[in-house]
Amino acid sequence: MSPRRLRDPWTLLVALVVAIYGFIIGPIAITTAVSFNETNRSFFPPRGFSLKWWGEAFAPQWLQPLQFSLELAAVTAILATAVGVPLAFAFTRYEFPGKSLVRAITLGPLILPTLVTGIALLQFLTTIGMGRWMGYWALLIGHVVICLPFSVRTVAISLQAMPGTVEAAAASLGASPLRVLRHVTLPLIVPGVFAGMTFAFIHSFTDINLSLFVAKPGQRPVTVAILSFLEFGFAPTLAALSIVSLLIPLVLVAVLGRFIGIGNFLYQEQGRG
Repeated sequence: MSPRRLRDPWTLLVALVVAIYGFIIGPIAITTAVSFNETNRSFFPPRGFSLKWWGEAFAPQWLQPLQFSLELAAVTAILATAVGVPLAFAFTRYEFPGKSLVRAITLGPLILPTLVTGIALLQFLTTIGMGRWMGYWALLIGHVVICLPFSVRTVAISLQAMPGTVEAAAASLGASPLRVLRHVTLPLIVPGVFAGMTFAFIHSFTDINLSLFVAKPGQRPVTVAILSFLEFGFAPTLAALSIVSLLIPLVLVAVLGRFIGIGNFLYQEQGRG
Protein backbone atom coordinates (compact mmCIF):
# COMPACT_ATOMS: atom_id res chain seq x y z
CA MET A 1 0.00 0.00 0.00
CA SER A 2 1.36 3.41 -0.95
CA PRO A 3 2.32 5.92 1.77
CA ARG A 4 -0.17 8.38 0.28
CA ARG A 5 -3.07 6.00 0.88
CA LEU A 6 -1.91 5.49 4.44
CA ARG A 7 -1.79 9.24 5.04
CA ASP A 8 -5.23 10.03 3.60
CA PRO A 9 -7.30 8.55 6.47
CA TRP A 10 -5.14 10.31 9.05
CA THR A 11 -5.45 13.59 7.15
CA LEU A 12 -9.25 13.27 7.17
CA LEU A 13 -9.20 12.38 10.86
CA VAL A 14 -7.03 15.40 11.73
CA ALA A 15 -9.28 17.66 9.65
CA LEU A 16 -12.35 16.29 11.42
CA VAL A 17 -10.82 16.81 14.86
CA VAL A 18 -9.80 20.36 13.96
CA ALA A 19 -13.31 21.08 12.69
CA ILE A 20 -14.88 19.74 15.90
CA TYR A 21 -12.57 21.78 18.12
CA GLY A 22 -13.19 24.83 15.96
CA PHE A 23 -16.94 24.34 16.34
CA ILE A 24 -16.54 24.16 20.11
CA ILE A 25 -13.93 26.87 20.66
CA GLY A 26 -15.04 29.25 17.90
CA PRO A 27 -18.13 30.66 19.67
CA ILE A 28 -16.16 31.06 22.91
CA ALA A 29 -13.41 32.97 21.09
CA ILE A 30 -15.95 35.23 19.36
CA THR A 31 -17.77 35.92 22.64
CA THR A 32 -14.47 36.76 24.34
CA ALA A 33 -13.53 39.16 21.56
CA VAL A 34 -16.94 40.86 21.68
CA SER A 35 -16.50 41.57 25.40
CA PHE A 36 -13.59 43.91 24.59
CA ASN A 37 -15.56 46.24 22.31
CA GLU A 38 -15.13 49.91 23.07
CA THR A 39 -18.79 50.68 22.36
CA ASN A 40 -21.86 49.04 23.91
CA ARG A 41 -22.59 47.20 20.66
CA SER A 42 -21.61 43.60 20.02
CA PHE A 43 -19.33 43.98 17.03
CA PHE A 44 -17.07 41.24 15.71
CA PRO A 45 -14.25 41.86 15.07
CA PRO A 46 -14.35 44.24 18.04
CA ARG A 47 -14.15 47.96 17.40
CA GLY A 48 -11.61 49.47 19.71
CA PHE A 49 -10.48 47.96 22.98
CA SER A 50 -11.93 48.45 26.46
CA LEU A 51 -12.16 46.60 29.76
CA LYS A 52 -15.23 48.59 30.77
CA TRP A 53 -17.63 45.74 30.18
CA TRP A 54 -15.62 43.37 32.34
CA GLY A 55 -16.00 45.87 35.16
CA GLU A 56 -19.74 46.04 34.45
CA ALA A 57 -19.92 42.25 34.71
CA PHE A 58 -19.00 42.56 38.40
CA ALA A 59 -21.51 45.31 39.14
CA PRO A 60 -24.14 44.55 41.85
CA GLN A 61 -26.71 43.94 39.11
CA TRP A 62 -24.78 40.84 38.01
CA LEU A 63 -22.75 40.03 41.10
CA GLN A 64 -25.86 39.23 43.15
CA PRO A 65 -27.24 36.54 40.78
CA LEU A 66 -23.70 35.21 40.24
CA GLN A 67 -23.20 34.83 43.98
CA PHE A 68 -26.66 33.30 44.29
CA SER A 69 -25.78 30.73 41.60
CA LEU A 70 -22.51 29.84 43.32
CA GLU A 71 -24.19 29.36 46.69
CA LEU A 72 -27.05 27.35 45.19
CA ALA A 73 -24.67 25.13 43.20
CA ALA A 74 -22.45 24.53 46.25
CA VAL A 75 -25.36 23.51 48.49
CA THR A 76 -26.82 21.39 45.69
CA ALA A 77 -23.52 19.57 45.18
CA ILE A 78 -23.18 18.85 48.91
CA LEU A 79 -26.75 17.57 49.28
CA ALA A 80 -26.60 15.53 46.07
CA THR A 81 -23.39 13.89 47.29
CA ALA A 82 -24.74 13.27 50.79
CA VAL A 83 -27.75 11.46 49.31
CA GLY A 84 -25.98 9.95 46.31
CA VAL A 85 -23.20 8.11 48.14
CA PRO A 86 -25.56 5.93 50.27
CA LEU A 87 -27.75 5.30 47.23
CA ALA A 88 -24.73 4.22 45.19
CA PHE A 89 -23.75 1.77 47.93
CA ALA A 90 -27.31 0.44 48.06
CA PHE A 91 -27.56 -0.04 44.29
CA THR A 92 -24.09 -1.59 44.00
CA ARG A 93 -23.82 -3.78 47.10
CA TYR A 94 -27.33 -4.77 48.17
CA GLU A 95 -30.54 -6.32 46.90
CA PHE A 96 -33.85 -5.06 48.27
CA PRO A 97 -37.50 -4.97 47.18
CA GLY A 98 -38.20 -2.22 44.69
CA LYS A 99 -34.52 -1.70 43.87
CA SER A 100 -35.16 -1.35 40.13
CA LEU A 101 -37.94 1.18 40.71
CA VAL A 102 -35.88 3.29 43.11
CA ARG A 103 -32.92 3.24 40.74
CA ALA A 104 -35.14 4.26 37.80
CA ILE A 105 -36.60 7.17 39.78
CA THR A 106 -33.14 8.27 40.95
CA LEU A 107 -31.50 8.13 37.53
CA GLY A 108 -34.57 9.26 35.60
CA PRO A 109 -33.54 12.95 35.47
CA LEU A 110 -30.61 11.94 33.24
CA ILE A 111 -33.17 11.05 30.56
CA LEU A 112 -36.00 13.43 31.39
CA PRO A 113 -35.46 16.98 30.06
CA THR A 114 -34.93 19.50 32.86
CA LEU A 115 -37.60 21.63 31.21
CA VAL A 116 -40.18 18.94 32.02
CA THR A 117 -38.85 18.62 35.57
CA GLY A 118 -39.17 22.38 36.06
CA ILE A 119 -42.77 22.45 34.84
CA ALA A 120 -43.65 19.44 36.98
CA LEU A 121 -42.08 20.99 40.09
CA LEU A 122 -43.90 24.27 39.47
CA GLN A 123 -47.25 22.54 39.12
CA PHE A 124 -46.62 20.29 42.12
CA LEU A 125 -45.74 23.11 44.50
CA THR A 126 -48.67 25.19 43.26
CA THR A 127 -51.11 22.29 43.62
CA ILE A 128 -50.15 21.49 47.23
CA GLY A 129 -50.28 25.16 48.21
CA MET A 130 -46.52 25.63 48.58
CA GLY A 131 -46.20 28.44 46.08
CA ARG A 132 -44.34 30.47 48.71
CA TRP A 133 -41.43 28.06 48.24
CA MET A 134 -40.78 29.52 44.80
CA GLY A 135 -37.29 30.90 44.67
CA TYR A 136 -34.43 29.43 46.66
CA TRP A 137 -36.15 26.38 48.14
CA ALA A 138 -37.84 25.33 44.92
CA LEU A 139 -34.57 25.82 43.06
CA LEU A 140 -32.69 23.77 45.64
CA ILE A 141 -35.19 20.89 45.47
CA GLY A 142 -35.19 20.87 41.68
CA HIS A 143 -31.42 21.12 41.36
CA VAL A 144 -30.81 18.30 43.83
CA VAL A 145 -33.22 16.11 41.85
CA ILE A 146 -31.52 16.74 38.50
CA CYS A 147 -27.97 16.58 39.93
CA LEU A 148 -28.39 13.47 42.10
CA PRO A 149 -27.81 11.01 39.21
CA PHE A 150 -24.30 12.39 38.64
CA SER A 151 -23.26 11.58 42.20
CA VAL A 152 -24.89 8.15 42.16
CA ARG A 153 -23.33 7.14 38.85
CA THR A 154 -19.78 8.29 39.54
CA VAL A 155 -19.68 6.74 43.02
CA ALA A 156 -21.17 3.52 41.65
CA ILE A 157 -18.46 3.41 38.97
CA SER A 158 -15.77 3.82 41.64
CA LEU A 159 -17.29 1.05 43.76
CA GLN A 160 -17.49 -1.31 40.80
CA ALA A 161 -13.88 -0.53 39.87
CA MET A 162 -12.50 -1.44 43.30
CA PRO A 163 -10.56 -4.72 43.47
CA GLY A 164 -12.91 -7.25 45.02
CA THR A 165 -10.34 -8.56 47.49
CA VAL A 166 -9.31 -5.29 49.14
CA GLU A 167 -12.18 -5.06 51.62
CA ALA A 168 -12.06 -8.79 52.30
CA ALA A 169 -8.34 -8.57 53.06
CA ALA A 170 -8.89 -5.74 55.53
CA ALA A 171 -11.71 -7.66 57.22
CA SER A 172 -9.55 -10.80 57.46
CA LEU A 173 -6.96 -8.78 59.37
CA GLY A 174 -9.50 -7.94 62.05
CA ALA A 175 -10.89 -4.61 60.83
CA SER A 176 -14.52 -4.00 61.71
CA PRO A 177 -16.97 -3.13 58.91
CA LEU A 178 -16.89 0.52 60.01
CA ARG A 179 -13.08 0.64 59.90
CA VAL A 180 -13.07 -1.06 56.48
CA LEU A 181 -15.48 1.58 55.23
CA ARG A 182 -13.52 4.46 56.75
CA HIS A 183 -9.95 3.39 55.99
CA VAL A 184 -10.32 1.30 52.82
CA THR A 185 -13.52 1.88 50.88
CA LEU A 186 -13.98 5.63 51.23
CA PRO A 187 -10.36 6.57 50.37
CA LEU A 188 -10.56 4.44 47.22
CA ILE A 189 -13.78 6.08 45.99
CA VAL A 190 -12.76 9.68 46.77
CA PRO A 191 -12.16 10.51 43.06
CA GLY A 192 -15.64 9.29 42.19
CA VAL A 193 -17.22 11.20 45.08
CA PHE A 194 -15.55 14.47 44.10
CA ALA A 195 -16.26 13.86 40.41
CA GLY A 196 -19.95 13.49 41.18
CA MET A 197 -19.85 16.59 43.37
CA THR A 198 -18.13 18.55 40.60
CA PHE A 199 -20.58 17.45 37.93
CA ALA A 200 -23.49 18.30 40.25
CA PHE A 201 -22.04 21.76 40.89
CA ILE A 202 -21.54 22.46 37.19
CA HIS A 203 -24.97 21.13 36.22
CA SER A 204 -26.63 23.27 38.88
CA PHE A 205 -24.55 26.35 38.06
CA THR A 206 -25.32 26.18 34.34
CA ASP A 207 -28.97 25.12 34.52
CA ILE A 208 -31.49 27.41 32.85
CA ASN A 209 -34.50 25.26 31.88
CA LEU A 210 -35.59 24.26 35.38
CA SER A 211 -34.53 27.51 37.03
CA LEU A 212 -36.61 29.56 34.61
CA PHE A 213 -39.85 28.16 36.03
CA VAL A 214 -39.23 28.30 39.78
CA ALA A 215 -36.97 31.35 40.23
CA LYS A 216 -38.35 34.65 41.45
CA PRO A 217 -37.05 38.24 41.50
CA GLY A 218 -34.19 38.59 43.97
CA GLN A 219 -33.66 34.83 44.00
CA ARG A 220 -32.69 33.87 40.50
CA PRO A 221 -29.50 32.29 39.13
CA VAL A 222 -27.20 34.17 36.82
CA THR A 223 -28.38 32.08 33.85
CA VAL A 224 -31.93 33.37 34.29
CA ALA A 225 -30.65 36.92 34.74
CA ILE A 226 -28.69 36.66 31.48
CA LEU A 227 -31.69 35.26 29.62
CA SER A 228 -33.91 38.06 30.92
CA PHE A 229 -31.42 40.70 29.82
CA LEU A 230 -31.19 39.17 26.33
CA GLU A 231 -34.63 40.65 25.61
CA PHE A 232 -32.83 43.98 25.21
CA GLY A 233 -30.08 42.59 22.98
CA PHE A 234 -26.68 40.97 23.40
CA ALA A 235 -24.41 43.60 24.96
CA PRO A 236 -20.65 43.24 25.55
CA THR A 237 -21.44 43.05 29.27
CA LEU A 238 -23.23 39.75 28.69
CA ALA A 239 -20.26 38.50 26.70
CA ALA A 240 -17.92 39.25 29.62
CA LEU A 241 -20.35 37.71 32.11
CA SER A 242 -20.70 34.60 29.95
CA ILE A 243 -16.94 34.12 29.92
CA VAL A 244 -16.80 34.56 33.71
CA SER A 245 -19.56 31.94 34.08
CA LEU A 246 -17.57 29.62 31.83
CA LEU A 247 -14.28 30.09 33.66
CA ILE A 248 -15.69 29.28 37.10
CA PRO A 249 -16.48 25.59 36.30
CA LEU A 250 -13.25 25.24 34.32
CA VAL A 251 -11.16 26.50 37.22
CA LEU A 252 -13.02 24.21 39.61
CA VAL A 253 -12.37 21.16 37.42
CA ALA A 254 -8.71 22.11 36.99
CA VAL A 255 -8.16 22.56 40.75
CA LEU A 256 -9.91 19.34 41.74
CA GLY A 257 -8.22 17.47 38.91
CA ARG A 258 -4.85 18.70 40.16
CA PHE A 259 -5.29 17.98 43.86
CA ILE A 260 -7.99 15.28 44.00
CA GLY A 261 -7.64 13.50 40.68
CA ILE A 262 -11.37 13.44 39.92
CA GLY A 263 -10.75 11.81 36.56
CA ASN A 264 -9.10 8.72 38.03
CA PHE A 265 -12.35 6.82 38.30
CA LEU A 266 -12.65 6.91 34.50
CA TYR A 267 -9.45 4.92 34.07
CA GLN A 268 -9.74 2.36 36.84
CA GLU A 269 -10.07 -1.24 35.79
CA GLN A 270 -13.25 -3.06 36.65
CA GLY A 271 -11.79 -5.13 39.43
CA ARG A 272 -14.93 -6.46 41.05
CA GLY A 273 -16.09 -9.79 39.88
